[in-house]
Amino acid sequence: MTTRESPTRPAAPEGWAAIRQPVALVALAWSLFQIAIYVFPTMDIMIRRGGHVAFGIALAFLTLKGGSPPGWVRWTLAGLVMAVPVYLWTQLDRLYDRIADLDPVLTGDYLAAGLLLVLLVEATRRRMGTGMALLILGFIAYMLFGAHLPGLLAHQVDSVETFIDVMFLTERGIFGIPTGVSAEVVFYFVLFAAVFDVYGGGRLIIDLAVCATGRRVGGPAKAAVLASGLTGSVSGSAVANVMSTGIFTIPLMRRVGYDPRFAASVEAVASTGGQIMPPVMGAGAFIMADFLQLPYGQIALAAVLPSLLYFASLIWAVHLEARNSDLPVLPEGEIGRFGPILRERWHLLIPLAWLAVLIVQGYAVVDAAIQSIVLTIVIGSLRGTTRQGPLALVEALVATAKRSVSVALPCAGASVIVAVISFTGLGTKFTALMLAASGGVAAVAVVMAALGALVLGAGMPTTSAYIMGAVLVVPALAQFAIEPLVAHMFIFYFAIMSMVTPPVALAAYAAATIADTDPTRTGYRSVLLAVPCLIVPFGFVLHPALLTLPGVAAVGWALVVLAVVVWAVTIALIGWFGRRLAPWHRLAIGLAGLAALWPDPLVFAGTVAALAVLLLPLAGGLSLPGRPGRAGPSDRPVRSEGRP
Repeated sequence: MTTRESPTRPAAPEGWAAIRQPVALVALAWSLFQIAIYVFPTMDIMIRRGGHVAFGIALAFLTLKGGSPPGWVRWTLAGLVMAVPVYLWTQLDRLYDRIADLDPVLTGDYLAAGLLLVLLVEATRRRMGTGMALLILGFIAYMLFGAHLPGLLAHQVDSVETFIDVMFLTERGIFGIPTGVSAEVVFYFVLFAAVFDVYGGGRLIIDLAVCATGRRVGGPAKAAVLASGLTGSVSGSAVANVMSTGIFTIPLMRRVGYDPRFAASVEAVASTGGQIMPPVMGAGAFIMADFLQLPYGQIALAAVLPSLLYFASLIWAVHLEARNSDLPVLPEGEIGRFGPILRERWHLLIPLAWLAVLIVQGYAVVDAAIQSIVLTIVIGSLRGTTRQGPLALVEALVATAKRSVSVALPCAGASVIVAVISFTGLGTKFTALMLAASGGVAAVAVVMAALGALVLGAGMPTTSAYIMGAVLVVPALAQFAIEPLVAHMFIFYFAIMSMVTPPVALAAYAAATIADTDPTRTGYRSVLLAVPCLIVPFGFVLHPALLTLPGVAAVGWALVVLAVVVWAVTIALIGWFGRRLAPWHRLAIGLAGLAALWPDPLVFAGTVAALAVLLLPLAGGLSLPGRPGRAGPSDRPVRSEGRP
């Protein structure tokens, strides 16, 4: 009896053969188009942004997983959407001379605009989720038919011609500010992250993080926090951080004894925090700079102290959890040493430092990114340990285009939404509704804004959620004399935190996949771990000096207050401080910590005194947060795999 051999799939192409694949060539063409945008800054804005959106939609269809739709349908849709910027190019002279709302909209305009919008919505549905697609459709429907609604929601735009005019023939529609930031800023930072990673920069960051923390209690988890924060400061993407650092840190955490859900939660929350860590924050930060008309360097500088508090609370949490669970440290043989690591690859830190210096000094952020890319290539090529050939650079260009789909689509969708809000006056109406719902109480309005940003982030990417919050919620917060930078950063912060808050916690779900745990339960564990981090934005609303940096005394006071708050709340959440804490003890510590947030020195002094009474008797069982205790069982090394 013979057995039938099961068919084997052909091996995936590698090297230059992979680059010659049609999809890879489209991705490469997009990256080359973006390089052309930088080299030829006089390229028309409609071509720049139209080409960016078209490439993003085309590549979204071509890189779909599974067999639906069939390949020939994908290529047909990609070809159709690429015809749109070609049409715009043929109409440039007319677009230069026409007057919006006066000159007629041609049949070709209707066809091209309809095609672009339909394919944008469908690509968004397939790549970003049904929620985001429905939201775009909802706002389009509101602009087309909202004139027939009763009461406050009614508007004056009642013409399809006006809709096409605004959305397609001006820079205020689908080619608006969010699309412009994606096409003209964010893409180049994604490219820098890809090139930096190709030369080994990402692995260097992980190795240094493990070296710095591996000999400490909770070393693998602390390495995850440091590595994810530093990697996120380059990539600005939560899910990408999880998938790049989590495949290393989550197994390490599990092996020393961390609960799998806790390990996945640490990675998810740390990677999410990478979007608020300068120098390269999430894409929304670049849009924030455009909204506020501030240099991006000022936005990045304002985010430094909140991001440090964010990661300090995480490191404190994993330390307490390691003590609470009596976890061992890593064996010496698995921990590298700074000397050999830096001797081989220290030069890769230069481009990262150069990028930070240029941003802080106020250079144009695109120039800073391009200079850092060139510097990475030059410096990385000087030593044999990091030198790469042309293939690696081409692969970085292809990877950049594929990663940029997740930025281009939500930014294009957000541009549509912003245009609808602007031209229908919906933003002003929403502000009035929010003021009425809050009863004019600032605290209620701030809580509503936080919940609104989290809800928006549950149905769309963080960039889109921030943009929605910025145009709908920030004007309401401004009515309570909250400074614009503080209000925008508050919304940005909570839009980002939606990555770890169910029901759509993408970073937590990605980490759960690596840890092989239940995604929903991991999401809820991530929320619990992130509670001290969620306090930080309320802190800088009450203590705006943390962002505005008016002087050493004011900044120092705000930093001390927030440090005490997150320190105490983290203890309450983990339930360990020298020993396991009783529920009433945890509740009392948590309430005292939250009370310290109130901007009154007397209240702060009272809460510090209460915390001292609650915690000082327990301090004898502690060791320093970074160091193993002298005699605790946590100091034993975990047994290496494969050793007796």
